[in-house]
Amino acid sequence: MTRAFRWSMSAMMVALTAIGALFFWQAQAQINGLADTSVRTLSPVTQAVTVTGAPVSGVGAIELISQRQVVLMTSGAVAELAVEVGDTVKRGDLLLALDTKQLEWALQQADIGLENARINLEKASEAIEPSDVALAEANLLSAKEQLALVEAGPTKEQLDAAKAGNAAAWAAYNELRAGPSPEALTQARAALRQAEIDLQQAQRAYDRIAWQPDAGASSEGAALQRASITHEAAKARFDELTKPALTSALQGALAAAQRAQDALNELEKKPTPAELADAKARVAGAEATLAKLKKGTDAADVRAAELGVQSAQIALEQAKLNLANARLLAPVDGVVLAVSAELGQQMSAGSVVALVADVSQLRAVVNVEQKDIRHIKVGQNAAVTVYGMTDTVYGGVVDKIAPMGDISSGSIVFPVTIRFTDDDVAALKPGMSATATFTTSVPSE
Repeated sequence: MTRAFRWSMSAMMVALTAIGALFFWQAQAQINGLADTSVRTLSPVTQAVTVTGAPVSGVGAIELISQRQVVLMTSGAVAELAVEVGDTVKRGDLLLALDTKQLEWALQQADIGLENARINLEKASEAIEPSDVALAEANLLSAKEQLALVEAGPTKEQLDAAKAGNAAAWAAYNELRAGPSPEALTQARAALRQAEIDLQQAQRAYDRIAWQPDAGASSEGAALQRASITHEAAKARFDELTKPALTSALQGALAAAQRAQDALNELEKKPTPAELADAKARVAGAEATLAKLKKGTDAADVRAAELGVQSAQIALEQAKLNLANARLLAPVDGVVLAVSAELGQQMSAGSVVALVADVSQLRAVVNVEQKDIRHIKVGQNAAVTVYGMTDTVYGGVVDKIAPMGDISSGSIVFPVTIRFTDDDVAALKPGMSATATFTTSVPSE
């Protein structure tokens, strides 16, 4: 059994029910002496419908007239979820709140950016003072003098000093590595031998009077003391000369010699290309600064600074708006139909996080077959029944007819939207199956 056939049978049953009800009410009216050709009501809440032809029916569903998507206007992590599916909300109620730490930092940064832009505008608008020009001229003169020094390279005195220091450092290293000369050793050995002889003679002279009570204060005692000191110094000098150089001392002397050599090599290479380029750049910068000051306030610079302030103001307003948008509020009174966010979830701007709708604002959308659609007109009366509640008929009028047929069901049908004229549709729910019967002035095929 095809879907079109089932729909036709359903429509026929509804039509027969409607016709039976029509005859019943006409007969009742005649009994009461109020006979006419119209049906007063199809249900306690329906409007009168005049029957002028065979009925046409369509099958469809009850739908919401409208539902509002709640869209995030800024990005962030969900910090609070205030509603669940099925909750009733009023316009302005909180639905969701994002973590605002990053947004608050962005607002502070935008505020700083605006302050900097205003400072730049003040600088660009400032009048040029004579002292500023004088300072710029002094900076240019200094830069030129430095360039001349760099181009000239090191002086003869600087080179001579570097060469002397290098030679001394290498000589010290070489002497330390080679040890004392034979002449120095001979002299040290002779000095030590002489000190030993002098010490022996002084000792013999002291021994002759050592028995006396004041021998330590005598001239012989003083001579012995001097001879002892001279001998110790001569021995220390000789030991120092004959002791091999320490490895650390050799390494230190070599490092000092290499540093002196590197300094001499660098000095001989001056000026380097980098030094020349840097000195010339400083001169060029000083010249540009002086020329700008002498030219005075530049209108283009002032305009650029003004645009910078405007851009910073826009950025600040956007940062404020982003912070305000971190709290997502219900746009209308209604019921929450869907929530697509979780606590802690990172959401991006443009994400649909909830659906809110007024479930009392309903309509019926039914499919009318191609052979019957010519009998349907906008504003035409319709009687709507809902599966499971066939004892109640809801009045309505055709609000819209689809301009194009739908063949997805296997046969061509045209969706027809019906606006309810009854005030009480509280029993209806979105998604309920519905059947609509339309009165026509021309019999259906």
